[in-house]
Amino acid sequence: MKKTKLAKQQSEYKEAKERFEKANAAFQNKLATVKLLGVVTQEKVEELVEETSLHNALNDLGAAEKSLLLWSHEAIQSEKDYLQNKDAVDKMYAFIDQDPNIKAKLIQAAMKIN
Repeated sequence: MKKTKLAKQQSEYKEAKERFEKANAAFQNKLATVKLLGVVTQEKVEELVEETSLHNALNDLGAAEKSLLLWSHEAIQSEKDYLQNKDAVDKMYAFIDQDPNIKAKLIQAAMKIN
C-alpha cells in the first residue's frame, strides 16, 4: 500500500488530534475514578483538566484545525470542482465556525488532499 506524504498542516492536525484524544481519555479515566470515590465538584474537574493537560490539548487541536482549514481552502483554489462551485464552497468556509457538521466534513476532506 502506497503511503502518501502529508502536508505540514495535515501532520500537525493529525498529531494534535492524537494528543487531544489521549488527554481526553486520561481525563475521562480520572473522572470515572473520582465519581466512584465520591461527589464530583467543579474544582475537581478543573484540577483534572489541568492535570491531564486537556485544555492545552484542546487549544492545540483548535489551532491545528484552523491552520488545516486555511491551507485546504488555498490548496483547492485551482481545482476544477472548486472553480465550478466557488460560491458554495466559499460560503461553507465562511460559516465554518457556525456549523460543526460542515467543519467536520471540511476537515475530513482536507485530510484527503494530497
